[in-house]
Amino acid sequence: MQENTTNLRIYGPQMPEAIKRLHDLEKKVIAEFPIERGEINIGKYDYIYHWEKAPRPEPLLALIEYIDEAFAGLPTRYSITTEGYHTRRVTAEADRMGSNTTFSFVRIHGPSISKALRAIEKVVEDVETTNTIQSLKSSVLVGEWDYAFEWDHYPTMDEIHDLLASVDKLVGPTGALYKISTLKNVYRTEKHVDDHTSENLMAFL
Repeated sequence: MQENTTNLRIYGPQMPEAIKRLHDLEKKVIAEFPIERGEINIGKYDYIYHWEKAPRPEPLLALIEYIDEAFAGLPTRYSITTEGYHTRRVTAEADRMGSNTTFSFVRIHGPSISKALRAIEKVVEDVETTNTIQSLKSSVLVGEWDYAFEWDHYPTMDEIHDLLASVDKLVGPTGALYKISTLKNVYRTEKHVDDHTSENLMAFL
């Protein structure tokens, strides 16, 4: 997959209507954002937006909000992956140096991904009030994964349960679905694309 694309997987029912709505949205997003075109795709992804260059956080989140609005009222779900977005990526592979870093990765299926991202930013504050989870860092990724929580140790089942309970409480009202995968021995691979530091969407670590 080429960089600087926002790629949607769409889950039916009513996939044809969802794709039609994305196609109808194309002129609006091209006029407002540095997007070259939208593309109905047959392959790994169902719809692709091509950016002129690596997208910055604010227009990317605004695009997600437009997609959420376009899908309103449909039973259709979608996931979104952006290539070329973040300066640093996290790759879930065995760390040969043995740093034993553990992450809980979150994948969100919208709508409403935009509301879920805003809600999930409050999870760390929420779980720390339980005094069960300590030193938990979080980051918006908007790439292969939508969110990541970094642990300073391998979490216990009780800690994982508390994290799930907090995510459930905060994300549940948004209507979005989510999946959390906790993986140990994860290391970071840096890929410098552009400096996309943002106060609204946290730059990864």
